Amino acid sequence: MAPLNEDEVVRIVRSYLEGLFPRVCPRCGRTFESLREYLKVTTHLSSPVIYDDLTDEVPQRPLGPISMANCPCGTTVSITSRGIPTATMVELLTWARQESIARSIGLRELLSHVRDRIDAQVLGTSGEPRTAKCKTRRRAPSAG
Repeated sequence: MAPLNEDEVVRIVRSYLEGLFPRVCPRCGRTFESLREYLKVTTHLSSPVIYDDLTDEVPQRPLGPISMANCPCGTTVSITSRGIPTATMVELLTWARQESIARSIGLRELLSHVRDRIDAQVLGTSGEPRTAKCKTRRRAPSAG
């Protein structure tokens, strides 16, 4: 199997995310009919979180990332990746590990970048981050 590229990662993750809707806020009962509605109404909290240790290699049974956002009522709603098949998650995390090393950025920064690309596609925007108080480090252009 050929290694994934960023566009394929975005496509795979977006397809998975779109399949999670409709979703309901457990506190106020608001129904988010689609990923688009969820993204329009909620506010991301920080970068996606990953508890897997990818320092040396990708675990064979990874937990995968979790992304959290605030519903307008103030409740934190989380989206996990537990429904992604294990083999696919291993492939996605292998790509993420390799890319974060190649780009000299942290894994969470890379995950935020992927999330921002998905948000931009779904919302039809320029790709500006929607995370409150999020600073991103830009990769320096390579010489030559």
